Amino acid sequence: MDTITQGVLGAAASQAVMSRRLPRGAGLAGAVGGMAADLDVFIYSLSDPTVGWTFHRHFTHSLIFIPIGGLIAALPFLWMKRFRDYRLEVILASIIGYATHGLLDAFTSYGTQMLWPFSNLRIAWDWIGIVDPIYTMTLWIGVLWTARTLRPKAVRIALLLASLYICFGGWQHHRAVEVQTELAAMRGHRIEHSRLLPAPGWLLFWRSIYVSNGRLYSDGIATRWFNSTLVLEGGSADATTFDDLPPNVQSNAEAQRQYAIFNWFADGLIAPIEGSPNGYGDMRITAAVESLTPLWGLQFDPSSGAPRRWTPPSTQRRELGKTLRSLIFGDPRYRPLSELRASTAR
Repeated sequence: MDTITQGVLGAAASQAVMSRRLPRGAGLAGAVGGMAADLDVFIYSLSDPTVGWTFHRHFTHSLIFIPIGGLIAALPFLWMKRFRDYRLEVILASIIGYATHGLLDAFTSYGTQMLWPFSNLRIAWDWIGIVDPIYTMTLWIGVLWTARTLRPKAVRIALLLASLYICFGGWQHHRAVEVQTELAAMRGHRIEHSRLLPAPGWLLFWRSIYVSNGRLYSDGIATRWFNSTLVLEGGSADATTFDDLPPNVQSNAEAQRQYAIFNWFADGLIAPIEGSPNGYGDMRITAAVESLTPLWGLQFDPSSGAPRRWTPPSTQRRELGKTLRSLIFGDPRYRPLSELRASTAR
């Protein structure tokens, strides 16, 4: 999730375990530990986008790296006078905070290599968005209350409520999957590969994307908390494989390497980008849940086939604003599945 939430969760976990042994420092050490794994964002290349795609949520997010990462995050505190007699406690608090980071990221959609170096599988359970104010504020209240009272009860309750909220996200995801299955069946499609990705917000809007007969379909699904689900039909595009790329791209060694990484990173959900010749996007994550304009991708030189980073146009800001307004005020374009079924029958 976002780095602030990671820090708050790290603080909460460390307070819940260490607040009696490290009354004034557990939250701070845990917060730094909780955020430290995201330092991998500084591993990037201006010319090769696959470097960032490979190394963000890579070794710093793996289970095996937790004690190392926690110790590194604790180092600044070990030289402080106030922690001179609590060095072991500081290290433990930092490790506890660090341990929460990769696990929380695995509940989102970007993909987290928790099993590195034994596997490069990108774990993504798709239960919660990368930003969720309800989750974050629940933890904030518990952390601040415990920091004031020096009693762990408040933060333990907050952790319990936040964990239940993520479990609710799992239920909302299940509801969205059921709608996706019905929607595909209504269209006569057999789903070959699919994802249901939560939009930032509060477990309300989901991006449905699936592949059927070589074509990729995207839709928006709203799983209203206390009401029936709604659907916003999106568009479709040909799903792209390496064999679909132009011949000069297929024969370019660097293009082959970068596309293989891109395909692994995007979970195979790649399609041509409308209006961008030789541009191919990661269709998992877009500004609007029903959109087919991605946030990142690869574009190949038409003559040499050499790859370069594709970036979205400035109009994507409008899509982000539209999504934010939908979260707050709703979106009248969404309709019940029964209504879509009736219109299809006609």
